[in-house]
Amino acid sequence: MATIRDIAKLAEVSPSTVSRVLNHDETINVSLETRKRIFEVAENLSYQKTPRHPKVPSDTTTIGLIHWYSELQEINDPYFLSIRMGIEMECKLNNINLLKIYREEDTTWQLGEQKVDGFILLGQFDKNQIEYFKNQSENIVLIHTATPGFDFITIQVDFVLLTRNVLDYLINKGHQHIAYIGGREHIVGSTQLPIDPREEEFINYLSKLNLYKESYVRVGNYDFKDGYELMHSLIKENKTQIPSAVFIASDTLAIGAMRALNELGLSVPDDIAIISCNDIPTSQYTSPPLSTVKIHTEDMGQYGVKFLLEQIKGTLKENFKVIVPHELIIRESC
Repeated sequence: MATIRDIAKLAEVSPSTVSRVLNHDETINVSLETRKRIFEVAENLSYQKTPRHPKVPSDTTTIGLIHWYSELQEINDPYFLSIRMGIEMECKLNNINLLKIYREEDTTWQLGEQKVDGFILLGQFDKNQIEYFKNQSENIVLIHTATPGFDFITIQVDFVLLTRNVLDYLINKGHQHIAYIGGREHIVGSTQLPIDPREEEFINYLSKLNLYKESYVRVGNYDFKDGYELMHSLIKENKTQIPSAVFIASDTLAIGAMRALNELGLSVPDDIAIISCNDIPTSQYTSPPLSTVKIHTEDMGQYGVKFLLEQIKGTLKENFKVIVPHELIIRESC
């Protein structure tokens, strides 16, 4: 079994740094690249962290935050990272003990023996996984997506409307050759990769307008590397008619894609306009500054805690869906 020292040796850092990073010590001053390297090594070694759930007073409310993804995936996708930060802020304000549980490689979650008053499920879960957590507690809030067949409080983004808003903006700017770069989310425990609602609506909406072109769609993982490679692939296959604009499903993908365009000698936005999603802090400092869709992700996390706390107290008994608003942030990339 891999140890902290094994990871430290391969990641070329000290064991104490590995321990603090893996335990999400926010006070440690290390670069994002170092964090990613540590998590990558830990994942490659199939390292299993021993749950460290300190005892808390019996009258303290404990919420289990169940991540559908691994710690490394969270670093690569600021969308989920920002939601978690909102959850943590609201828990701190309400003196709630937060138990953060990430998915293990075998698609299990190590709950330990600590009593949990309710769960926030962050990501996509199948029926069996939902049943598992429902057997632990009736107090459940879903963030990001609903699971068919279950009635819970759900906090979501209307990605269909978001996509239409982006496409309408681009079309009104005169763009007729619009491409899409996105990703597919893995439902834990399932080999099926559900189509992203942005990708699905992109295809449906442009098809109705006779503007859809199959070769203009590229799908991979939500990280810089795939953004870079997918843009290279998109341009290579469409040399005779490169798209005039690309809607990219995350800022992380977009930053990688813009690097590829720079290498290819294509100017943003003069040759190709770019607009993406999430409005991460880095997006305003790219060259040119990235146009994007701001999603109020921290609010999603905060709402999740507020609603779950009311459930636990018994003051909220109804289930409902909350759609978090979005807004186009137009900068210089389109």
